[in-house]
Amino acid sequence: MLIFGSFGFRAPRNPIVIGSFVLAAALIACSLYLILDMNVPFSGPIQISPAPLQRALAEMKQ
Repeated sequence: MLIFGSFGFRAPRNPIVIGSFVLAAALIACSLYLILDMNVPFSGPIQISPAPLQRALAEMKQ
């Protein structure tokens, strides 16, 4: 991260550099959000169904 930041610090100010920094920041933020969202799979905007786990648990209890 420091190497990436130091390259941008010394780069000339132009729309491509600024756009690439905005894009990189958005991609890093999205990846962190997805990692944190996968920590709670049964709630949040990206959910999995608990039905297969409940069905497997019901079969194990028999």
